[in-house]
Amino acid sequence: MVALFDEEAMTEGAHTPGPDSARSAPLAPQGEVILQWDSLSYEVKTKSKDAAWRTILHEISGEARAGETIAIIGSSGAGKTTLLNALSGRIVGGRLSGRILFRGAKRHPGSFKRINAYVQQDDLMHPMLTVHETLSYAARLRLPDSQYAAERKAERVEAVIRQLRLGAARNTKIGDELVRGVSGGERKRVSIGTELLTDPRLLFLDEPTSGLDSNSSELVVELVKGISAEQGIATLMTIHQPSARIFNTFDKVILLSQGRIVYFGPTSTAIDYFAGIGYPCPVHENPADYFVDLMTLDYRSDEALAKSRERVQSLADAFAQNEKGAVASSAATAATTDKSSPELDAEAAAAHSLPRNNWFYEYATLARRDWLNLLRNAPFLAGQLVQGVFMSLLIGFMFFNLKLDSLGAQNRLGVAFVIAVNATFPVIMPFLSLYYKERNIMIRERSSATYRVTAFYLSKFTTLLPVSFISNAIFFTGVYFISHLTFDAGKYFIGLAAFFSMIAVSVAFLLLVGSAVKSMDVGFIIAPVVLTIQLLFGGLFAVPSTITPVLRWIRWVNPVQYGFSILAQNEFRGQVYTCTPGRECYSTGEDVIAAYSVGRFTIWQNFLLLLMLGAVQAAAGYMILRWVARPRYIWL
Repeated sequence: MVALFDEEAMTEGAHTPGPDSARSAPLAPQGEVILQWDSLSYEVKTKSKDAAWRTILHEISGEARAGETIAIIGSSGAGKTTLLNALSGRIVGGRLSGRILFRGAKRHPGSFKRINAYVQQDDLMHPMLTVHETLSYAARLRLPDSQYAAERKAERVEAVIRQLRLGAARNTKIGDELVRGVSGGERKRVSIGTELLTDPRLLFLDEPTSGLDSNSSELVVELVKGISAEQGIATLMTIHQPSARIFNTFDKVILLSQGRIVYFGPTSTAIDYFAGIGYPCPVHENPADYFVDLMTLDYRSDEALAKSRERVQSLADAFAQNEKGAVASSAATAATTDKSSPELDAEAAAAHSLPRNNWFYEYATLARRDWLNLLRNAPFLAGQLVQGVFMSLLIGFMFFNLKLDSLGAQNRLGVAFVIAVNATFPVIMPFLSLYYKERNIMIRERSSATYRVTAFYLSKFTTLLPVSFISNAIFFTGVYFISHLTFDAGKYFIGLAAFFSMIAVSVAFLLLVGSAVKSMDVGFIIAPVVLTIQLLFGGLFAVPSTITPVLRWIRWVNPVQYGFSILAQNEFRGQVYTCTPGRECYSTGEDVIAAYSVGRFTIWQNFLLLLMLGAVQAAAGYMILRWVARPRYIWL
C-alpha cells in the first residue's frame, strides 16, 4: 500500500549510524541483496482537460547487491531519475505501486533515509568554503557528537579526501560563477564525499557525470565503483550516454525506454543479449550509444515514430520473456515475506533511535559556517561598506546643515524619510539573493536530515543583522551629523535604535519572501512591489486621514509608517522654528507632527508596534520555510 509520509517528526536531526572503525570492513557482506523492487509502477496526472493518468514506470523489478555499481541508462524522458527517486524514497506526488524491500524487509521511512545517500545532479555548496571546510562542516553536522568525537570526525574527513583523491584541492574554494574554485570533477567528488561521510548502505547518484569531460567522468565512476566494492555499498546511478570505457566499468546496467526495462543484467553480457534477439552491436561502436539509439523514439516523421515505438515495445517484450523472469522471481520471492526478521527490526529500531546533535551545537556550527562564507565574500562586504559611506555623504550634503526655519522643517522630514527608505531597499535586495542560495542548500541538506530548520533560520538572522547594522550605522551617523539633525545624544541613539529596528524588520521581510517564493526571479519582483507600497503609505507622501478608507488599513501593517513616525517625533519634539515672511511655516516641531499625523502613537508605542510586525513576519517566514523544507515523499 502506498503511503504519503511526512518525515519532519521522524527524520529531523537524524544521523547515520556506525562507529568509525566500521570503515575498515564492508558494511554488508559482498553479494548480499540490499535493495529489491518488484512490479514497481508510477503514474502522474496529466494537465489535459480530462486529467488522465500517464504511466512513467511500467512494472519494473530488480535488485541491488552489496558492492555492486549499477547504471541506469536511457534517453531523456525514459524514467531514469524517476526510478532512482522511487528507489531512494524521494518520489513526490503521483501514484506509486509495487513493492520495495531493504534487506528483505519493508523499508522504515524514519531509518531508511539515514542509511542511504543521494547525490543530486546540481552540486549545491557554499562557494567560499574550501574542500576541506565543506567536508568538515558536513561531518560536524551529520555525525552525532555522542558517537563521534571531534578527532574522529576529522579522521573521517581525511579518509574521504584520500578516497576521492581530493588532496591537491583540499584548500581550494568550491567557487561559483563569480569566484574561481575547484574543477567540475572535483566539485562532483566533494558532493559525493559529503554523502560518504555517513557510511551509507545505499548510494544513489543522479547524472554524476553531467557537465564533466571524459577524464573527469571516468575518474568519478571508477572512484565510486572502488569505494562501493571496498565498503559493501550498493550503488545505483543514472547516466545519459556514457563512453564505452565508463559503460564497461559498471557491474550491471538497467536500460530504460519509455518507463520499461529493455535489459537488466551484467554489463559484460549486454552485447551478447542484444545480439541474441537480433540487434548485434557494430564492432567499433560504443555499446552504450548503440543501445540508447535502439531505445530512443524517432520523431522525425510519423512513420519513423511508429517504427521506433514498435521496436521499443519488442525490446521490452523480449526482455520480459528472456530475462525478467529470473530477476523478478528473486524479488518476488523475498517480497512474499512482509515482516522483517528480528535482526532487521532491531537494526531499524536502532537507526530510528539514534541520538542527534543538540540544537545549540547545530546553531553554533551553522552560524560559524555562515560567517566564514560571508566574511570571505569580499566584493559583497566592500559593496555594503561603500554603499553606506557613499549614501551618507550624498544624502548628508544634499541636506547639509539644516536650519531651524520653514525650509529646515520640510527638509528634516525628508531626511527622516530617506533614512527609513535606506532601511528597506538597500538591506533587502542584496541579501535576498544570498538567502536564496542558502535556502536551496538547506533544502538539499535537510533532505538528509542534517539539522533543524530553527537552527538554520536563526543562524541567518544572526549573520545578516550584524552586517546590515555595521554598514548602515555608517550611513545613519554620516547623514545625522552632516545634515545637522538635533545634536543630542539621547535623540541620536533613539534614532539609531529606530533605524536598527527597521533593519531588523527588513531582514525578517526578506526571509519571509525568500522562504515563501520559490523562484528568485519572482522574489525580486514581489519584494520591490511590496516595499514601494510601504513607502507610499509611509506617512510622507499622503496624510493618512486623507487616504480612502479602502486603502487606509495598509498603514497599520506598514513598518515604514511606524519607523518614520519614530524618527519624526524624535527629531521634531521640542524644536522651535524661525518663520520667514511670505513662507508657510510651522512654529514648533509639535505642529509638524500634528500636520503629518505622525503622533498618533508615542515613540515607544511605535517601537512596540514596529517590532511586533517584525516578529510576525519572522514567525511567518519560519513557518513557511518549515513547510517548504519538510519532505513529503510517497512510500511503499
